[in-house]
Amino acid sequence: MPRNPVLQPAGIRTALTYAAIFCALGAHLPFWPLWLSDWGLSEAEIGSFTAAGMVIRVIAGLAVPALADRIDNRRLVLAGVAGFGAIAFAVHGLLDDRTLLMLATLSTGVVFAGMIPIADALGGAAARTAGFSYAPARSMGSLAFLLASLGVGWLIGKYGIVVAQWWIVVSLALTIWFGATHPGGGKVRQSVPPRFADLMQLLSEKRFLVFIGAIGFAQSSHAVLYAYGSLHWRALGVDEGVIGQLWAFAVGVETLLMLLFGTWLIRRFGAVGAITVSAAAGIVRWAIMMTDPSGAMLWVLQGFHSLTFAAGHLGGIAFIAAAVPERLAASAQGMFSSAIGGILVALAMAGAAVIYPMAGGLTYGVSAVMSAIGLIFAIWLGRIWNGGQTVR
Repeated sequence: MPRNPVLQPAGIRTALTYAAIFCALGAHLPFWPLWLSDWGLSEAEIGSFTAAGMVIRVIAGLAVPALADRIDNRRLVLAGVAGFGAIAFAVHGLLDDRTLLMLATLSTGVVFAGMIPIADALGGAAARTAGFSYAPARSMGSLAFLLASLGVGWLIGKYGIVVAQWWIVVSLALTIWFGATHPGGGKVRQSVPPRFADLMQLLSEKRFLVFIGAIGFAQSSHAVLYAYGSLHWRALGVDEGVIGQLWAFAVGVETLLMLLFGTWLIRRFGAVGAITVSAAAGIVRWAIMMTDPSGAMLWVLQGFHSLTFAAGHLGGIAFIAAAVPERLAASAQGMFSSAIGGILVALAMAGAAVIYPMAGGLTYGVSAVMSAIGLIFAIWLGRIWNGGQTVR
């Protein structure tokens, strides 16, 4: 079917679903550590809470999409998870006990990890059946994240951190409607689902495991930034509004690279080369972050996000498309993003929770080491994979 512009009913509704989800994420990722800090948690506790939430995300990222496929109703599960998230974040403001707050944090770990893979499946199905271009619809999510980071940062400066909480609640409430009426809600189950034995065979393949090491360490090196970036910038005297702008700028350059230069990047460097670029750029970015940079240098380093995250993400997608059999491609992506990636992020956040109260910005050394390990794996992968062969 011809690929039409996104501006048609199915494309618009797909774009709005992504926009609602990433509006919530645009408030949560930059500002939720600040909400926890203002609630009364110490820096070490914030790291522990964030790491615990990541463990739940690992499980939810695999289990929730599997449930949606099992009952063959992705729209219902997406709307249900969004509704659960809206209630859970609303309840946060009523909590005055650390144990209850930890339980609430664990419950919200289900939300984004469960929603995004289902939204991707629905978006791909809608694009195939309605014939619109998927990339512009998906890019509305990144744009929404950018605008939310800017808007919420400005509003927090005027009205306080509570804005972040209720922004998330309203965004998730909108996701309930967009999810329940998503145009990609038809039956899209594979005729022959992968067997558990197929997945275990994939995990036993040397080249796939080396790939997981390369992309896993390179991408998970962002864990310290996600857990302590906003807190550390505020400790250095950076205004909340500027913090939001820094996050938005990083997402902006990431989006531009994907839309304008992504195809060229993969064609020029290949899948493994893009992952190598990501890991090498990470060593530079995190090493400089250890020096507590300020002013213009912060913006330059946030611009590196286009390499440390976007280049690696594109390389990972390209490797799976080229090296993994098509019937296992979705499962391979889930194993990386939800399982291996989530575990490494959780471990890095747990380590940062111990180190940051003592070392401050030097904690970015954890990220630099992870990028270096990713670079070693990427170079190894380039030597054992020729760029065209499948790993099975």
